[in-house]
Amino acid sequence: MKRRTVKRLISAAIIAAVLAIVLIFRSFAPPEYEITDLGYIKGDGYAAAINDEGHVVGWTYSAADARSTAFIWSPEKGRRSIPALEGKKSRAYDMNDKGQVVGHFDELGKKTPARAFIWDEETGITELGTLGGNSSFSHAVNNKGQVVGYADTANGQRHAFIWDKTKGMRDLGTLGGKSSRAQDINEKGQVVGYSDLPNGQRHAFIWEQDTGMVDIGTPGGPSSWATSINSSGQVVGISAKKGSERGFTWEVNRGMTDLDLPGEASWAGSINDSGQILGGYFTPKWLIFKEHYSLLLWEDNRGVVELNLGSENGSFIVAADINNKGQIVVTLLKSRQNQVIVLTPKISRRPKNSKP
Repeated sequence: MKRRTVKRLISAAIIAAVLAIVLIFRSFAPPEYEITDLGYIKGDGYAAAINDEGHVVGWTYSAADARSTAFIWSPEKGRRSIPALEGKKSRAYDMNDKGQVVGHFDELGKKTPARAFIWDEETGITELGTLGGNSSFSHAVNNKGQVVGYADTANGQRHAFIWDKTKGMRDLGTLGGKSSRAQDINEKGQVVGYSDLPNGQRHAFIWEQDTGMVDIGTPGGPSSWATSINSSGQVVGISAKKGSERGFTWEVNRGMTDLDLPGEASWAGSINDSGQILGGYFTPKWLIFKEHYSLLLWEDNRGVVELNLGSENGSFIVAADINNKGQIVVTLLKSRQNQVIVLTPKISRRPKNSKP
């Protein structure tokens, strides 16, 4: 073989290797987002959830009268408070794709118990009641109008509940301890949250109509809390492990797995139907390095992607929610006022002459 031919083959191999590396890095490149600024919220309010229509719910807070006010934001109408809750203290935690909002309220200036509610434009506000005690708090709603949260029982304990228009509020019980709390519900009616054990430790649970409340354990530490479940039954949450909090995922056939997120502390806050997990991590100040907060997106095919909205902005981040379109709502916690933004994934455009 001629020397020139050998050189050409070597050059071609090098070029092919470089192109392969470029393609690998391109396939694992961080997603690009369009950023929508929803403005500032004075005090300690923040955005709690985003539905598949891109509508956001949460609450604002006024320190002057210690009043929180539930709000809805949409691209069409901007941010507005819920009319039925005017004159009350209120917080909104979730909203389904039909526009039903859940949260809790109590009377302004009075020592009254909080009451869970569901609200929409057509039927107005509906109080969900309690489990025989004084207060109730709703945290999530699915598209069937099933609501979950926790409420006081007649003996003063707080138990997880599920509510629907037909059956009303039902007690989901505990894992043998005194209290439990429901955090999320999927379209199949599966509920997740956490409950006390008889020894006082807290474990994540999944509840279904046929099986009742089931302890899903921990990835090695003493405690765990489930925060979100998607329609496939994949669960995410936080566990106490080796003296710090760590994000985990759980599936019925695989059990609980530590997500091995970076940082001294990490968390998994919500998961959508595509299996995208929204979470974050924290690294404390050390020597010349500043403390660092960062928002993370975890996907099965590429692991952790850092979204770079952390300490470079000089603010702590609450990763509130991710919807099934991959939109993320984030609250940047700043002094005296918080900023809310929505991240919308950019859709890649093919060249005009390319084939689908």
